[in-house]
Amino acid sequence: MKRMSLALAAGLFITVGLTGCGDTGSSGGGSGDKKLKVTAPGTAVTVKPGATEKFTVSVTREKFDEDVSLDFKGLPDGVSLEDSSPKIEKGVTKKEFTLKAAADAKENDGKEATVTAKGGGKTTDPAKFTVKVKK
Repeated sequence: MKRMSLALAAGLFITVGLTGCGDTGSSGGGSGDKKLKVTAPGTAVTVKPGATEKFTVSVTREKFDEDVSLDFKGLPDGVSLEDSSPKIEKGVTKKEFTLKAAADAKENDGKEATVTAKGGGKTTDPAKFTVKVKK
């Protein structure tokens, strides 16, 4: 009888422990089922020294529709993003951005850069893309 009571108590403890907390593993206090994905350009972005080149980044939001800020890292030396505070506004899923290469930017065969998105209490993993500087 004592074994049955212990087994019943253990089963009840496990059931309450598994179902009682409701934590989904999300961050951002109540972001729950929200999801965010960023997609970098699918092909290399090639910019000439002293010139600009446009490219597109897209985001997929689930269960929220707020502005999403973007963070670009790893651009080649002499190449910068013209947009001072890059973001994709509420209700928009893709946006065109502009890279600018300085006149003295060194040519390269392609450098890996990344873009990370943040919004709705979520931050994506970095999405990789290639930036080339060619005449």
